[in-house]
Amino acid sequence: MAHKVHYFENCFDGDGTLRPSRTIETDNAAEAERLVCAEMARQTSMMAADVHVDWRLCETIQEYIYLGNTCARWLEENPIEGCFMSQLTNDPAHWLDRDVTTPEELEKYRLLNGYSDHYKEVHGSRPRHHGMTMETPIEEIEAAYDRLTTLETSDQARVSP
Repeated sequence: MAHKVHYFENCFDGDGTLRPSRTIETDNAAEAERLVCAEMARQTSMMAADVHVDWRLCETIQEYIYLGNTCARWLEENPIEGCFMSQLTNDPAHWLDRDVTTPEELEKYRLLNGYSDHYKEVHGSRPRHHGMTMETPIEEIEAAYDRLTTLETSDQARVSP
C-alpha cells in the first residue's frame, strides 16, 4: 500500500505515450503532497507530476479527494497562462447522491467511470453488459481495466508500421 507520486520529466516516450520518468511511493499523504508540489514548482508545469492516491491509506473520502486534488490546487495557487485543471468535488451530498460513502467506493466509482471512458476511446462506444457494478470487487474492476489497456496496446502494435 502506498500513494504513488509520478514524475514526468520527459513527458512523452517514443510512441507518444505519457509515461512517468520515475515514481516515488509513500504511505504519508503530506509527503506525497509535498513531493508533487515541489516538482510542479521546479518545472513550473502542470504536467510535471501527479499523485495516484491509495484509497486504502485514506480514512475518509475527504482525505482521498484532498490528496487527489493536489495538482489542481497547486495550479490554482500558481496560475500558468492557458492552463486549467478541474478538481474532484469534496461535497459530501454529491457523493451521497451516488451512494459513495467510503474511499474504497469512491475508487471503485472512479474506476468504473474510467473503464467506460477508456472503452469508448478504444471501441467507439460505451461498454454494455460488462457485468461490473459497484458490488463488483475492486480487484475485478482493476483487472478488467488492465485487460482493456493491454488490448489497446496490442491493437496499436498491430497497426503501427
